[in-house]
Amino acid sequence: MKIVTKDESIASLKDNFGKASAVVFADYKGVTSEEMNALRRTLREKKVLVKVAKNNLVRIALKGTPKEQAVEKLAGPTVTLFALGDAVEAAKSITEFAKKVEAFSIKEGFLGDQVMNETQIKQLATLPSKPQLVAQLLSVMNGPIRNFVCVLNAVQRDFTCVVKAIADKKGEAGQS
Repeated sequence: MKIVTKDESIASLKDNFGKASAVVFADYKGVTSEEMNALRRTLREKKVLVKVAKNNLVRIALKGTPKEQAVEKLAGPTVTLFALGDAVEAAKSITEFAKKVEAFSIKEGFLGDQVMNETQIKQLATLPSKPQLVAQLLSVMNGPIRNFVCVLNAVQRDFTCVVKAIADKKGEAGQS
């Protein structure tokens, strides 16, 4: 590879590492081109960028960053998956693909500056999506307010029930 091309590749990788909320490294040896294209199509919808780059170029791109330790053990054919959107959705899609295609296996990656192994990436995939988490948070935050409104309404409801019971009792006494 020419030096100019290497420099462009390294600059592109640095840019992608900077933008990504999460990065997953996977072994794609034995994956057919049709399967890889299907993966790219699926992940494009989830805002995940799929790049195949030499391990040395990835190491050079991450040199001097906290993420450098994540790539020290990379060996063999490696595809780098950059989650530019929701990291959980990306992890779910990547994990599902790894289950379908046996030749594709997750090596490691990182979420922010935190290095993650294969097990941790699979655990990340089991988390609810961001919209689900926001809905759960709003439901929890709404609970005390809802309970307070019920307590305030209970006073009026109980008073109305007492007045109605007295009226019913007086109505029965007047009929006798």
